[in-house]
Amino acid sequence: MPVNSTKITANTQLSSIGGTFDGFIFFNGASASVVYVFDNNNADVVLPFDYNNGTTMSNGPTDALSVGMLVFGSGIPDGATVASITDPTTFELSATTTGGAKVSQALTFVSVDNPIGKFSTAANTSDDIRGLGIICRNGIKIVANNFTTLEVFALTN
Repeated sequence: MPVNSTKITANTQLSSIGGTFDGFIFFNGASASVVYVFDNNNADVVLPFDYNNGTTMSNGPTDALSVGMLVFGSGIPDGATVASITDPTTFELSATTTGGAKVSQALTFVSVDNPIGKFSTAANTSDDIRGLGIICRNGIKIVANNFTTLEVFALTN
C-alpha cells in the first residue's frame, strides 16, 4: 500500500476520519522537542486566561477543558498540561509559567484522547520512524511542544 508524506510545521489534524499511521521523518534544529501522535479528531480549544509566573490560570472559561490536556502559549513550559480544574474560571497548570504577568492571553488546549505515541527528538538530529502500521479509527493528529526548529513529515495512508 502506498504511503503519503505530509509536511507538518504546526499542530495538525492529518485525518478526521481515521487511516493508518505508519510513522514519521523528522529534522530537528537547535531545540529538543516532543512529538505526540493521537487517534482523535477533537478540535483544539483556544481560550484567554490570566497568569503570572505561577501555576494558577484564572479569569477564563474552563467548561471546555479537561485534566491532562496539553497547553500551549506564551510563557507556558513545554509539555505543560491541565493539572486540575478549580472552578468555572480557574485551573491549575502542571508547571510554572514564565515571562511575567499575562492578561487575557490566548492559550491553545489539545485533547490527549487515544494517544498512539510520544517521541522525544534531541536537538540537532534527524531520523525516521517507520513501519508502525497503526490503524486509527477516529483521526490522526500530530502535536509537538516546539515547532520552532522542527520539521515533521508524517507517513500515512
